Amino acid sequence: ESAARCFSRPAHAADLHLQRDLRSSRGKNTLTEAQKDAMLLNIQKDSEWLIRMVENLLSVTRIENETMRISKTPTILDELIDSSVAKFSQRYPNQNVDVTVPEDIVVISVDSILIEQVILNLLENADCHAKGMTTLALNVFTTEDQVVFEVMDDGCGIEEDKLKTLFSGCYEGRQDMAHGTQRYAGIGLSVCYTIVKAHGGTITAENRKNGGAVFRFTVRREKTGDDEQ
Repeated sequence: ESAARCFSRPAHAADLHLQRDLRSSRGKNTLTEAQKDAMLLNIQKDSEWLIRMVENLLSVTRIENETMRISKTPTILDELIDSSVAKFSQRYPNQNVDVTVPEDIVVISVDSILIEQVILNLLENADCHAKGMTTLALNVFTTEDQVVFEVMDDGCGIEEDKLKTLFSGCYEGRQDMAHGTQRYAGIGLSVCYTIVKAHGGTITAENRKNGGAVFRFTVRREKTGDDEQ
């Protein structure tokens, strides 16, 4: 019921956006090619966004209902990061991501598809909600028994009263002025929380001192022969 309620709100927002475009075209005998292209692009973006929302909701619902098993396999960290950033760049070709990873080969035991979904959600969240952002970074480093992932931006930061409810499932982001609708960050962040928790890790968010926000999550690190010597 909760997932359905969260989904109905962004779906309704996308529907309103489409209706607005259609109303604006009424009374006009013809649309210019530029107007047609703009309408089609908006429809495509909203459709892709709704598809990702459905994917996110299916993931979190299946994990919470224990109908999805976490399939952990040894995964090379570099390959996971490369795949995640490549997919993000396909969706957001105009947004650069500064990536920092350990120089050594690091292996983690994770469900790579789900952890990739976490990384994509966090990068997309920054692109959609970090107003004024000029730099987006993905920093990954290791501790003795963990791998730490940080998605950092230098945008507008997170409203203080929202920090405690970010991962609850229905956090409403700031107004998306370009579309006149709310982009609901909470669904994707709730999925991140559920996936990371299912891996035995933690996820947090905080504002940076010099502006912007950082989302940080951890997964356990696999020890190699070099670590044990």
